[in-house]
Amino acid sequence: MSSAGLIILILLSLFAIYCMVGKNGRGVKNYIIRNTVGVYVMILGLLSILKSNLGLIQGFYFGLVTFVISILTLFVFKKDYKKCQILNIIGIVIGTIATHFAYIR
Repeated sequence: MSSAGLIILILLSLFAIYCMVGKNGRGVKNYIIRNTVGVYVMILGLLSILKSNLGLIQGFYFGLVTFVISILTLFVFKKDYKKCQILNIIGIVIGTIATHFAYIR
């Protein structure tokens, strides 16, 4: 992964975390923001799973964990705001690391 791609990935992840915790927790209560961040976590997980043959195998395993976290936030804990917020933030961090590992040559 190029340094510009890594910077863009980190900026998008920081923006997603800001949307989840911004405005004293009102961001997580908005289902559009919560579901958008959940889909972003799912895309990070799928991207790291599909591109894991280019990089380290840890990218594949972290991608699986990220995908499971996104399924939990989108379908299982969709009414519990605090669990959803915590799982989405953990998913963003792990997904960013997984995507970086998947693209290391």
